[in-house]
Amino acid sequence: MGLRTFPALGLAFLAACGTPRGESPRPVELPPTPPRLDHGEEIVAFFNGEPIPWRLVAEKMLELDLKTAVDQYVRWRLIEDRRSALGFTNTAGELRRRAEVYAEQTRKQMGDDSFRSQMQRDGTTPEAWIARLARSNFLNEMLTLDKILRYNSLLEDQLEIDRLMFAEEREAVKFAESARAIGFDRAAEEWDKAERRPGVGRIRREVFGRSLPPASPILDEWILEALLKLKPGEFTGVEHSRSNLHYVILLRNLRKGRSVRYDEVQGEILEGILADPPAGPEYRRWIDREVAKCRIEYGERKTGGGGR
Repeated sequence: MGLRTFPALGLAFLAACGTPRGESPRPVELPPTPPRLDHGEEIVAFFNGEPIPWRLVAEKMLELDLKTAVDQYVRWRLIEDRRSALGFTNTAGELRRRAEVYAEQTRKQMGDDSFRSQMQRDGTTPEAWIARLARSNFLNEMLTLDKILRYNSLLEDQLEIDRLMFAEEREAVKFAESARAIGFDRAAEEWDKAERRPGVGRIRREVFGRSLPPASPILDEWILEALLKLKPGEFTGVEHSRSNLHYVILLRNLRKGRSVRYDEVQGEILEGILADPPAGPEYRRWIDREVAKCRIEYGERKTGGGGR
Protein backbone atom coordinates (compact mmCIF):
# COMPACT_ATOMS: atom_id res chain seq x y z
CA MET A 1 0.00 0.00 0.00
CA GLY A 2 1.41 3.34 -1.02
CA LEU A 3 1.41 6.51 0.99
CA ARG A 4 -1.41 8.11 -0.92
CA THR A 5 -3.78 5.16 -0.63
CA PHE A 6 -3.70 4.95 3.17
CA PRO A 7 -7.09 5.85 4.76
CA ALA A 8 -7.15 9.59 5.18
CA LEU A 9 -10.07 9.98 7.55
CA GLY A 10 -10.23 9.61 11.30
CA LEU A 11 -13.23 7.28 10.90
CA ALA A 12 -10.99 4.84 9.02
CA PHE A 13 -8.99 4.57 12.22
CA LEU A 14 -12.16 3.87 14.19
CA ALA A 15 -13.02 1.07 11.79
CA ALA A 16 -9.56 -0.49 11.92
CA CYS A 17 -8.73 0.50 15.51
CA GLY A 18 -5.00 0.73 14.87
CA THR A 19 -2.26 -1.62 13.76
CA PRO A 20 -1.86 -4.81 15.79
CA ARG A 21 1.54 -5.38 17.34
CA GLY A 22 3.66 -7.43 15.00
CA GLU A 23 2.09 -5.97 11.87
CA SER A 24 3.91 -3.24 10.01
CA PRO A 25 2.20 0.14 10.22
CA ARG A 26 2.05 2.00 6.95
CA PRO A 27 3.12 5.58 6.37
CA VAL A 28 0.29 8.05 6.06
CA GLU A 29 0.17 10.83 3.49
CA LEU A 30 -2.78 13.00 4.40
CA PRO A 31 -4.08 16.19 2.84
CA PRO A 32 -4.69 19.13 5.16
CA THR A 33 -8.22 18.96 6.55
CA PRO A 34 -10.37 21.59 4.77
CA PRO A 35 -12.65 23.83 6.83
CA ARG A 36 -16.05 22.28 7.51
CA LEU A 37 -19.03 24.01 5.93
CA ASP A 38 -22.31 23.87 7.80
CA HIS A 39 -24.38 23.46 4.64
CA GLY A 40 -22.53 20.29 3.63
CA GLU A 41 -21.18 21.54 0.30
CA GLU A 42 -17.56 21.06 1.31
CA ILE A 43 -15.69 19.43 -1.60
CA VAL A 44 -14.18 16.15 -0.46
CA ALA A 45 -13.06 14.64 -3.79
CA PHE A 46 -13.10 15.00 -7.56
CA PHE A 47 -14.49 12.35 -9.92
CA ASN A 48 -13.16 12.82 -13.46
CA GLY A 49 -12.74 16.47 -12.62
CA GLU A 50 -16.24 16.83 -11.17
CA PRO A 51 -16.29 18.11 -7.57
CA ILE A 52 -18.05 15.83 -5.08
CA PRO A 53 -19.52 17.54 -2.01
CA TRP A 54 -19.48 16.04 1.46
CA ARG A 55 -23.30 15.93 1.49
CA LEU A 56 -23.57 13.58 -1.50
CA VAL A 57 -20.99 11.15 -0.13
CA ALA A 58 -22.61 11.09 3.32
CA GLU A 59 -26.10 10.54 1.89
CA LYS A 60 -24.97 7.74 -0.42
CA MET A 61 -23.01 5.96 2.33
CA LEU A 62 -26.08 6.02 4.56
CA GLU A 63 -28.22 4.72 1.71
CA LEU A 64 -25.81 1.93 0.73
CA ASP A 65 -24.87 0.71 4.19
CA LEU A 66 -26.71 2.43 7.01
CA LYS A 67 -25.51 -0.02 9.66
CA THR A 68 -21.81 0.40 8.91
CA ALA A 69 -22.13 4.19 8.83
CA VAL A 70 -23.99 4.25 12.15
CA ASP A 71 -21.54 1.79 13.72
CA GLN A 72 -18.62 4.02 12.79
CA TYR A 73 -20.42 7.04 14.18
CA VAL A 74 -21.08 5.18 17.45
CA ARG A 75 -17.38 4.32 17.77
CA TRP A 76 -16.44 7.96 17.23
CA ARG A 77 -19.11 9.09 19.68
CA LEU A 78 -17.88 6.72 22.40
CA ILE A 79 -14.38 8.12 22.13
CA GLU A 80 -15.52 11.73 21.93
CA ASP A 81 -17.87 11.40 24.91
CA ARG A 82 -15.11 9.88 27.00
CA ARG A 83 -12.66 12.58 25.91
CA SER A 84 -15.14 15.27 26.86
CA ALA A 85 -15.76 13.65 30.25
CA LEU A 86 -12.02 13.61 30.96
CA GLY A 87 -11.71 17.20 29.77
CA PHE A 88 -8.63 17.06 27.56
CA THR A 89 -7.66 18.17 24.07
CA ASN A 90 -4.66 17.13 22.01
CA THR A 91 -2.25 20.02 21.67
CA ALA A 92 -0.20 20.65 18.54
CA GLY A 93 2.95 19.74 20.47
CA GLU A 94 1.49 16.43 21.65
CA LEU A 95 0.32 15.54 18.16
CA ARG A 96 3.74 16.35 16.74
CA ARG A 97 5.47 14.07 19.25
CA ARG A 98 2.98 11.25 18.62
CA ALA A 99 3.52 11.61 14.86
CA GLU A 100 7.28 11.34 15.35
CA VAL A 101 6.85 8.13 17.35
CA TYR A 102 4.51 6.67 14.73
CA ALA A 103 6.98 7.59 11.98
CA GLU A 104 9.85 5.96 13.86
CA GLN A 105 7.85 2.77 14.34
CA THR A 106 7.06 2.77 10.64
CA ARG A 107 10.69 3.34 9.64
CA LYS A 108 11.94 0.51 11.88
CA GLN A 109 9.38 -1.99 10.67
CA MET A 110 9.74 -1.10 6.99
CA GLY A 111 13.50 -0.73 7.14
CA ASP A 112 15.48 2.39 6.31
CA ASP A 113 15.83 1.69 2.58
CA SER A 114 12.16 0.81 2.04
CA PHE A 115 11.01 3.80 4.06
CA ARG A 116 13.27 6.18 2.14
CA SER A 117 12.22 4.69 -1.21
CA GLN A 118 8.55 5.07 -0.36
CA MET A 119 9.08 8.71 0.50
CA GLN A 120 10.83 9.29 -2.81
CA ARG A 121 8.08 7.57 -4.80
CA ASP A 122 5.48 9.81 -3.20
CA GLY A 123 7.52 12.96 -3.63
CA THR A 124 7.76 13.85 0.05
CA THR A 125 10.28 13.93 2.87
CA PRO A 126 10.10 12.45 6.38
CA GLU A 127 9.80 15.93 7.86
CA ALA A 128 6.94 16.93 5.54
CA TRP A 129 5.18 13.62 6.08
CA ILE A 130 5.39 13.93 9.89
CA ALA A 131 4.12 17.51 9.74
CA ARG A 132 1.05 16.51 7.72
CA LEU A 133 0.40 13.43 9.84
CA ALA A 134 0.45 15.60 12.98
CA ARG A 135 -2.38 17.73 11.50
CA SER A 136 -4.53 14.77 10.46
CA ASN A 137 -7.84 13.54 11.86
CA PHE A 138 -6.30 10.07 11.85
CA LEU A 139 -3.63 10.93 14.39
CA ASN A 140 -5.94 13.09 16.49
CA GLU A 141 -8.34 10.14 16.89
CA MET A 142 -5.46 7.78 17.62
CA LEU A 143 -3.92 9.96 20.33
CA THR A 144 -7.33 10.54 21.90
CA LEU A 145 -7.90 6.81 22.22
CA ASP A 146 -4.30 6.33 23.39
CA LYS A 147 -4.98 8.67 26.31
CA ILE A 148 -8.28 7.03 27.20
CA LEU A 149 -6.72 3.57 27.23
CA ARG A 150 -3.71 4.59 29.27
CA TYR A 151 -5.80 6.47 31.83
CA ASN A 152 -8.13 3.49 32.20
CA SER A 153 -5.11 1.25 32.74
CA LEU A 154 -4.03 3.38 35.70
CA LEU A 155 -7.43 3.03 37.36
CA GLU A 156 -7.62 -0.76 37.34
CA ASP A 157 -5.39 -3.70 38.18
CA GLN A 158 -2.84 -4.36 35.43
CA LEU A 159 -1.51 -7.87 34.79
CA GLU A 160 1.59 -9.04 32.96
CA ILE A 161 1.65 -12.71 32.03
CA ASP A 162 3.42 -15.35 29.96
CA ARG A 163 1.25 -18.10 28.44
CA LEU A 164 2.15 -21.59 27.31
CA MET A 165 -0.72 -23.12 25.35
CA PHE A 166 -1.24 -26.72 24.30
CA ALA A 167 -3.71 -28.57 22.12
CA GLU A 168 -3.23 -31.77 24.14
CA GLU A 169 -3.87 -31.84 27.88
CA ARG A 170 -1.15 -34.41 28.50
CA GLU A 171 1.43 -32.02 27.03
CA ALA A 172 0.23 -29.25 29.34
CA VAL A 173 0.43 -31.57 32.35
CA LYS A 174 3.96 -32.58 31.36
CA PHE A 175 5.04 -28.95 31.09
CA ALA A 176 3.43 -28.03 34.43
CA GLU A 177 5.32 -30.82 36.15
CA SER A 178 8.58 -29.63 34.61
CA ALA A 179 7.85 -26.02 35.63
CA ARG A 180 7.24 -27.08 39.24
CA ALA A 181 10.53 -28.97 39.26
CA ILE A 182 12.88 -26.44 37.60
CA GLY A 183 10.91 -23.18 37.41
CA PHE A 184 8.62 -21.75 34.74
CA ASP A 185 11.23 -19.79 32.77
CA ARG A 186 13.73 -22.61 32.59
CA ALA A 187 11.02 -25.12 31.66
CA ALA A 188 9.76 -22.75 28.98
CA GLU A 189 13.28 -22.31 27.56
CA GLU A 190 13.76 -26.06 27.37
CA TRP A 191 10.34 -26.41 25.78
CA ASP A 192 11.28 -23.79 23.19
CA LYS A 193 14.47 -25.65 22.34
CA ALA A 194 12.72 -28.99 21.97
CA GLU A 195 11.24 -30.13 18.69
CA ARG A 196 8.12 -28.13 18.03
CA ARG A 197 4.92 -30.04 18.65
CA PRO A 198 1.68 -29.36 16.77
CA GLY A 199 -0.67 -27.15 18.76
CA VAL A 200 1.98 -25.83 21.15
CA GLY A 201 2.77 -22.14 21.48
CA ARG A 202 4.11 -19.48 23.79
CA ILE A 203 2.92 -15.90 24.16
CA ARG A 204 5.36 -13.66 26.00
CA ARG A 205 4.63 -10.52 27.99
CA GLU A 206 0.94 -9.92 27.57
CA VAL A 207 0.04 -6.76 29.51
CA PHE A 208 -3.62 -5.89 30.04
CA GLY A 209 -6.12 -4.37 32.40
CA ARG A 210 -8.36 -6.58 34.50
CA SER A 211 -11.45 -5.52 32.54
CA LEU A 212 -9.80 -6.01 29.11
CA PRO A 213 -8.19 -9.47 29.02
CA PRO A 214 -6.75 -10.74 25.72
CA ALA A 215 -9.33 -11.94 23.21
CA SER A 216 -7.09 -13.72 20.68
CA PRO A 217 -6.51 -16.34 21.88
CA ILE A 218 -9.15 -15.72 24.50
CA LEU A 219 -8.24 -15.58 28.18
CA ASP A 220 -11.39 -16.94 29.83
CA GLU A 221 -12.85 -15.26 32.90
CA TRP A 222 -12.26 -18.29 35.14
CA ILE A 223 -8.60 -18.36 34.12
CA LEU A 224 -8.33 -14.63 34.89
CA GLU A 225 -9.81 -15.28 38.34
CA ALA A 226 -7.23 -18.02 38.92
CA LEU A 227 -4.44 -15.60 37.96
CA LEU A 228 -5.69 -12.95 40.38
CA LYS A 229 -5.27 -15.41 43.24
CA LEU A 230 -1.54 -15.76 42.50
CA LYS A 231 1.42 -13.71 43.62
CA PRO A 232 3.85 -12.35 41.01
CA GLY A 233 6.26 -15.12 40.04
CA GLU A 234 3.71 -17.90 40.57
CA PHE A 235 1.98 -19.84 37.80
CA THR A 236 -1.29 -21.67 37.35
CA GLY A 237 -1.91 -25.35 37.02
CA VAL A 238 -3.32 -26.66 33.77
CA GLU A 239 -6.23 -24.39 32.85
CA HIS A 240 -8.84 -25.37 30.26
CA SER A 241 -10.16 -22.75 27.83
CA ARG A 242 -13.46 -22.61 25.98
CA SER A 243 -11.32 -22.50 22.82
CA ASN A 244 -10.26 -26.13 23.53
CA LEU A 245 -6.73 -25.07 24.44
CA HIS A 246 -4.92 -25.90 27.65
CA TYR A 247 -2.81 -23.24 29.37
CA VAL A 248 -0.10 -22.95 31.98
CA ILE A 249 0.30 -19.24 32.76
CA LEU A 250 2.92 -17.31 34.71
CA LEU A 251 1.87 -14.12 36.50
CA ARG A 252 4.94 -11.94 36.02
CA ASN A 253 3.59 -8.79 37.59
CA LEU A 254 0.41 -7.34 39.07
CA ARG A 255 0.11 -3.57 39.39
CA LYS A 256 -2.78 -2.43 41.52
CA GLY A 257 -5.10 0.27 40.22
CA ARG A 258 -4.82 3.88 41.42
CA SER A 259 -7.55 6.36 42.31
CA VAL A 260 -6.42 9.49 40.46
CA ARG A 261 -7.96 12.22 38.33
CA TYR A 262 -6.90 12.55 34.70
CA ASP A 263 -5.41 16.01 35.21
CA GLU A 264 -3.17 14.64 37.97
CA VAL A 265 -1.49 12.12 35.68
CA GLN A 266 -1.81 13.57 32.17
CA GLY A 267 1.94 14.11 31.82
CA GLU A 268 2.66 10.56 32.98
CA ILE A 269 0.07 9.22 30.55
CA LEU A 270 1.54 11.05 27.55
CA GLU A 271 5.09 9.93 28.30
CA GLY A 272 3.90 6.35 28.67
CA ILE A 273 2.16 6.52 25.28
CA LEU A 274 5.26 7.88 23.58
CA ALA A 275 7.50 5.26 25.20
CA ASP A 276 5.20 2.30 24.44
CA PRO A 277 2.17 3.15 22.28
CA PRO A 278 -0.95 0.99 22.53
CA ALA A 279 -1.32 -1.82 20.02
CA GLY A 280 -4.26 -2.59 17.74
CA PRO A 281 -5.80 -5.34 19.92
CA GLU A 282 -5.98 -2.89 22.84
CA TYR A 283 -7.96 -0.41 20.76
CA ARG A 284 -10.33 -3.09 19.53
CA ARG A 285 -10.95 -4.62 22.95
CA TRP A 286 -11.90 -1.25 24.45
CA ILE A 287 -14.12 -0.31 21.51
CA ASP A 288 -15.85 -3.71 21.48
CA ARG A 289 -16.46 -3.59 25.23
CA GLU A 290 -17.95 -0.09 25.11
CA VAL A 291 -20.12 -0.86 22.06
CA ALA A 292 -21.47 -3.94 23.85
CA LYS A 293 -22.79 -1.65 26.61
CA CYS A 294 -24.79 0.44 24.14
CA ARG A 295 -28.29 0.01 22.80
CA ILE A 296 -28.27 0.82 19.10
CA GLU A 297 -31.51 0.94 17.13
CA TYR A 298 -31.23 1.42 13.39
CA GLY A 299 -33.64 3.34 11.18
CA GLU A 300 -35.82 1.89 8.45
CA ARG A 301 -33.22 2.15 5.66
CA LYS A 302 -31.03 -0.92 6.14
CA THR A 303 -29.72 -1.38 2.63
CA GLY A 304 -26.46 -3.33 2.91
CA GLY A 305 -26.85 -4.00 6.64
CA GLY A 306 -29.16 -5.18 9.37
CA GLY A 307 -30.36 -4.12 12.80
CA ARG A 308 -28.91 -5.07 16.15
